[in-house]
Formats: sequence, C-alpha cells, structure tokens
Amino acid sequence: MPVGARQALIVRLAEKALGQSAQTHRTFAWMQNRHTKEHFGDYFSLADKIYSTLGGERRSLKRMQRLRCDAYFGGNHNFILEFDEIQHFSSDRARTLQMFPGDLHLGFDKAHYLALCNQHWERADAYRRAKQTADFRFVGGRTAQRAYFDAFRDILPMLHGLRPTVRISEFEVSGIATDTPEARRVLRELIVSKVQQAHARDVRNAHA
Repeated sequence: MPVGARQALIVRLAEKALGQSAQTHRTFAWMQNRHTKEHFGDYFSLADKIYSTLGGERRSLKRMQRLRCDAYFGGNHNFILEFDEIQHFSSDRARTLQMFPGDLHLGFDKAHYLALCNQHWERADAYRRAKQTADFRFVGGRTAQRAYFDAFRDILPMLHGLRPTVRISEFEVSGIATDTPEARRVLRELIVSKVQQAHARDVRNAHA
C-alpha cells in the first residue's frame, strides 16, 4: 500500500468506529517546530534535553511553523490520533522515550513502544537515512527530527487541554487492509483500550 494510503485508511476506520469525523492534518498554535518555554512550560527542560541529545543545532535559524497531526477527534474525545509506521520506531525514538518521566500522561504503552523500537530500529534508522534537516544537519538528521517532533505530540497536548495523544502502530493493525465491519470493531476496541489505559495510569499517578 502506498505511503500515506494506510494512514488514511486507519483514520477513516477510526472515524467510522467512533462515529465522528476527524480533522486531518490539524494544527495548533502551541505545537510548532521548535520547543519554547511558552509552549512547554515545566517540560521545557525535557524538550531541550531531547533536542540536544539528538544532536540538534543550537543556532538553527529555521522558520517557526506549526506541526500537523495525523488526525484530531474533538468534542468528548478531544485527542490527537497518530498512526506510526516503521520509520517511527528508530533508535532516536527509543532514546526520547527513555527520557520521558514516569508520570508523563501518555495515550500508548511506553514499554510496548520501546520494545518495538528495539525490534525494528535498524529498518527505521535506514529509512531515508541520507536526508538531513536545517536543525539536524547530519546523516540520519530527518530520523532525529522525527523523534523530536513525536515527543512534541506526546507532551504538548496534555499541557494545553487535550487528552493524551493516542498512538496506533502499524504492527497493531497489520491484518487490516480494507474497510470492513470487523476492521472498524478492531479499531474501536484498540482506541478505547488505549484511552482507558491512559486514564488508569493517570489515576495511579495521582495516588502515588
């Protein structure tokens, strides 16, 4: 399936499973392509550590732009949905996840994602490896930038009134190739499970 087509299928299935249209490629004023104290607040030092650990340029002059998310479900749902294909399970992503504090609100199982990174990092790191960016100017720079921006989508929503970002990996839906009632059921159960798990983790952290 072409790049982007599978993401579109998963979002479409999620829409039907949840009975609500998604806002695709939604942007938010507080989610831009550079970490700032204004947007990250108490988590600014974490974002700064992630940036420096990944090798980000301190004198980057890139223009500030809003980042897009795969989909946003508003109303009572109020969460961003991200579909993660193989390139998101890089060694850089593993490094950022390991820096997340235990009480960070997440809409996915961090341990599971780390396990997927450990399993697939070689393929993920090889994906468009030669590509560099203005803020990560080295071979593998685009991979580092992807991990940096994934951290934005994990951290920022819960600081700005959204529920934790729900992440679905391509490995969780590997058997889904078309829009069927069974595929919608699987998506709904998967999303509901992640939302419930995130809530349960929040309750545990609140009483810790």
